[in-house]
Amino acid sequence: MNKSKRISGFREDLCNLCGECLHLCPVLKLPIDEAKEEVKNLIAGKESRYALTRCNTCFSCNLYCPQHANPYNLILERWNDLYKTRGAPPLYRFVCPTEQSNIWQLLNVFLSNQERKWIYKWMNYVPKPNDTPLMIGNYTHLFPFILGGSKLLDYFKPIDRIDQWEGAAYLYQGGYLDLVQRIAQRTKNDFDSWGVKKVVACLDAVDYIFNEVHPKEMGVEHAQDFVNFNQWLLGNINSGEIQLKNQLNMDVTVHDNCYSKTLGGAYWEVPRELLKKSGCHIIEMKHNRKDSLCCGFGAGASWVKNISIIFDIISQGFKKFKEAEETGAKALISYCGGCIYLLWAAKELKRSKIDIFHLIEIIRMAMGEELNYPYDHKRRAWDIIAIMTYSLFLSIIRKNFFISKITYDKELSTFKPKKYRLLTLIRYTFNLSLIRYVFSKCFLILMKILKTR
Repeated sequence: MNKSKRISGFREDLCNLCGECLHLCPVLKLPIDEAKEEVKNLIAGKESRYALTRCNTCFSCNLYCPQHANPYNLILERWNDLYKTRGAPPLYRFVCPTEQSNIWQLLNVFLSNQERKWIYKWMNYVPKPNDTPLMIGNYTHLFPFILGGSKLLDYFKPIDRIDQWEGAAYLYQGGYLDLVQRIAQRTKNDFDSWGVKKVVACLDAVDYIFNEVHPKEMGVEHAQDFVNFNQWLLGNINSGEIQLKNQLNMDVTVHDNCYSKTLGGAYWEVPRELLKKSGCHIIEMKHNRKDSLCCGFGAGASWVKNISIIFDIISQGFKKFKEAEETGAKALISYCGGCIYLLWAAKELKRSKIDIFHLIEIIRMAMGEELNYPYDHKRRAWDIIAIMTYSLFLSIIRKNFFISKITYDKELSTFKPKKYRLLTLIRYTFNLSLIRYVFSKCFLILMKILKTR
């Protein structure tokens, strides 16, 4: 039984209602008086005019707060209250591995044989006490070719536990705090049963969740040492264990993901050091580091209408592309697997010319490894767009729901999908360039009509 007690990350005792958090927010940009009033309303649990319907969950407000009161966590608490009364929107089943027709189930229809082999191995391996598991992550799962086949995996035992929910990182970002606590306890049981001493996480979000959120906010202490994969990469490159043979000589700009803003920005510089060691020249966007704009994923947390969620998400992603393109860089680099799948979908819908790479792909190219770029990414982007479209259709006839199960049954494995004929038909039509062009144009028109921000 879970006997841990959840502790709010918001420090009301430190908040002086100055309003700086929401005034400086790169999304809300509220006049100072309105910002002060909004903070008061949030603390009192009164109706929110702005934050709960427009916040992109980017963590910046915690950095702007001069009192270190963690106002972001106040917003999460209010979202948690809302979830208890209204549930999650139907479209959110899309990212719930314990619900039918989730993205991992649906994607299995389109996986190549090689991808299937990688994922099957990662999902089914049970770590042994002397192993060092590498947590591939729910969203890297969608692009297994980012890591699959790389010599980097020789140092670890890769695992891909979809129903660990990235340690509940993306549920936390949406304010599903009581569920986060349940998953924290569930993951602790997993790690303890394996007997492992060290776990390496591909995502900053997962590293932060296990090291900070679980023990300090969820009351769940882990016995394992959690290591950030980017830190591990840099250490092994500096020691000469991993050699970067090819200097890429490429102008790039960097997307700082939302979780990179935690711990006072401790995650910002390592990716930039890795890029420099790979021969990349960095041109910063207008909004970077603490001011960085979300890829779009966070817009789904502040949902108003189910039908608008995807259009809100992609519209925010377009803002990121506008800034990236303005730098003149050849490529946009993300060090978050969760951002990659949305950025690629946005890139194809916007028909942007700038390249997108995951940081791991940059390292692999500098190591001399061959990538099937951009063909694997373009194919997968349209797989994802087809799944989003299909999921949107399904959500129209579904109701709000509550997430009751955090562990999936064997029958809900991603390797036992239905035929999903409508999904397959949608994806087949996207093979035609004319259809992709028309769909993108129609999507943009609908986005202007249906988005809520």
